[in-house]
This record gives sequence, structure tokens and C-alpha cells, in this order.
Amino acid sequence: MKTRSILLLLALTPASGQPPRAAAITTPVAVAPTQRPGISRQTFTEMEKSFDSQLAATGGAHPIYILGLTRGLYLDDYGVVFTAEVSLIATPGVNPFRKDGFSPELIAEVRRQKLENLPLLRKAMREMVKTTALTFGSAGLKMNILKPNSQVVLAVRLSYLPYENTIGLPGQIIMKADLKGALADDIKVEEQF
Repeated sequence: MKTRSILLLLALTPASGQPPRAAAITTPVAVAPTQRPGISRQTFTEMEKSFDSQLAATGGAHPIYILGLTRGLYLDDYGVVFTAEVSLIATPGVNPFRKDGFSPELIAEVRRQKLENLPLLRKAMREMVKTTALTFGSAGLKMNILKPNSQVVLAVRLSYLPYENTIGLPGQIIMKADLKGALADDIKVEEQF
């Protein structure tokens, strides 16, 4: 009798113990088209590759080392933003063949090389902001995509290894200007440490 009662309770209990789900919406939802067509992916791809080439060529004997390829995006009613991640040189890392570890001389040399490349990176970034303004400014205005006050932003994050002396070396450099300001070399620079 006890077994029959338990079976009866189990039969009356819903299998999942939860209320049934609502049916999924299967009708497509219409999305209103944007007023402006936007900037083609191909244009961004070309700019990204160009920036990567410029960054990799910066630094002479100890060129900047690209850690994260440049990525660009267009923000409606704002402008264009490009980001990249670099090391100011190809920093020596942990190596099982380095018996002396990171000697004070090596740490000082890495710092010296990075300090040499820092102004070169700033100069390259300034040129990239101008190039972006030229590229997107004329085409963007003709296609009614970018307005004259649209922003051009380039942000580069700098990476360091734990043993490095990073005093005075920024963790991120951001350069920003509107289209007109970029062409007039009125570019705002922000360095985050």
C-alpha cells in the first residue's frame, strides 16, 4: 500500500518539477536600417595592416614588437577607434639557458632600449592619427558617414614583463583628435602609467 501511494504521487508530479516553458518566437524581428551605410570592413582591414607595418618598422635596431594586431571600429555619431598592443622591444623572457637570470645589466639595457623607442612610438602614432583623418575624413564626408567633428582615436597598450623597471614608462598611450584637429596636428595625448 505504501508503494502504491508513492507511485501515485510520482505519477501526479510534473517530470521536470518546473512550470512549462513559453514557446520560442520563430517569427523574424525586423530591424530598421541605419541612416548611413558605415565604413567598409575592407577599409578597416587595410588601415589595420598599414598600422601593424608602421609599428613593426618603428625602432631601428630594436624594433617595436607587436603583441596584439591593430583592430579598428566605427562608432556611429562618434568616429573611428583603433587599438593595438605592443612591447617597445622584443623583451628577453624567461629562458632555461639563461643561467644568470635577469642581471642588473640586462634589466638596464632593456629599459634603455625601451626609453629610446618611446618617442619613436609617439611620433608613429601621431602620423597614424593624421593618416586616419585623411583616409576617413575625405571619404567619410563624401559618403555622409563621418561628420567634421568625428573623433579619431588610437590607443596602444604597452606590455612589460615582471622583472622590468617600468618607472616613467606608460602602460597605455591614447591619441585623439577630431578630423579637422588631426589634420592641423591638434592631437590630444594621454598617457596612463
